Amino acid sequence: MLDGGLTRDGFLKISAVLGARAFAPIHAGPTDPITTDHPNRVARALVLSGGGARGAYEGGVIDYLAQAGAIQDGQPLAPYDFVCGTSIGALNGYMVATAQYNTLRNLWYTIASEQAVRLKPQYAKIRDRDAGVGTRISQAVGLAFGLTSDVTGVIDGAHLRQFLAQHIDPGHAVVMPFAWTVTNLTRQGPEYFYVTPQEVSAELRERARTAIRETVGPNAVLRPATPDLLIDSLQASAAIPIAFDPVILPAADGSGPQQYCDGGVTENTPIGIARAAARNVDVIMMDPPYHPTPEQYRNAVEVGLGSFGTLQRVLLEANVRSAYFESLCKRAFMQLPHDANLGQLALKLYASDFYLIRPQSVLPVAVGGFDDANGIFNAYKLGFEDAKNGFIKYDFKQAELQG
Repeated sequence: MLDGGLTRDGFLKISAVLGARAFAPIHAGPTDPITTDHPNRVARALVLSGGGARGAYEGGVIDYLAQAGAIQDGQPLAPYDFVCGTSIGALNGYMVATAQYNTLRNLWYTIASEQAVRLKPQYAKIRDRDAGVGTRISQAVGLAFGLTSDVTGVIDGAHLRQFLAQHIDPGHAVVMPFAWTVTNLTRQGPEYFYVTPQEVSAELRERARTAIRETVGPNAVLRPATPDLLIDSLQASAAIPIAFDPVILPAADGSGPQQYCDGGVTENTPIGIARAAARNVDVIMMDPPYHPTPEQYRNAVEVGLGSFGTLQRVLLEANVRSAYFESLCKRAFMQLPHDANLGQLALKLYASDFYLIRPQSVLPVAVGGFDDANGIFNAYKLGFEDAKNGFIKYDFKQAELQG
């Protein structure tokens, strides 16, 4: 039971309780398709950011979208034709792509009690006040020396993989295309795994590769998540450096095993692949608008996570601005008299409209708060409530990401 008397049944019925009021429109502002010369793009994509336990907020938004559209398990999450994500957003995105909305809700209810994220056994006593002082010191010293020799992570990746395997069935039917970001640490670049419904043709997949290389970069690697790679590639997307060991995966070119880590290192909010796929892009963010409130970091872990979060925020701001201005340029070029050079340039540009849902204050659960049942529930509930206000169109002139 959570604080305030919330039971498991209460959590699982949150949608019905909170949704007793009339559902609000999902989108604010115009959503008509924009003019484009990329005919294979779909109408709308959903983007799910990384953010650890704060992904409960995304879970709440997804729950509302499903409830608002009266969408049942096994049915695509209208109005989306494509979903993409990174880290915890990849796990949430997989549940959307396979239309397992009840499973997603159950996952967020149970994740705290299942201790999905925990220290490796050789370091588990460091934070245990009931353990002997000698044991705690011994493990801490071992960790300190190990970080400069052979320790590549402190969290139990094998346990996390077991948790993922309990909730992910590689044979489950996919109802909409889904892509997620990982970072190839060996080659120091992003890679994008994907799964698609069976009816998607090889020709469309190749066109998607071309589009992604034009929006993300010519060296972008797009590869199918075969059943033997699905769980490991999703785990890799969430493997925060130093916290987790890198996940070993076969290289895309068949050159041998390589090390992979958190997709957030290269693209925590994968709008690049989303705008390659769709004319309209809905983004669920987990950071509030920027505010100059000083943050106090109490230990090395918090400093590391704070630095990583700062990097992700700056990269996201730059990516959205870049995509926004590319869209303006594309549309401007299309209004000019015909010019062969401008025409060729315009063919390489992608115009999309962006819509955001984000919390207005810091979420009540920390990135690493997977054992914080109350924080997870409150973040989930907040996402459900915020979704009622709909996605708000991003406009550089009026709505800076920094508030």
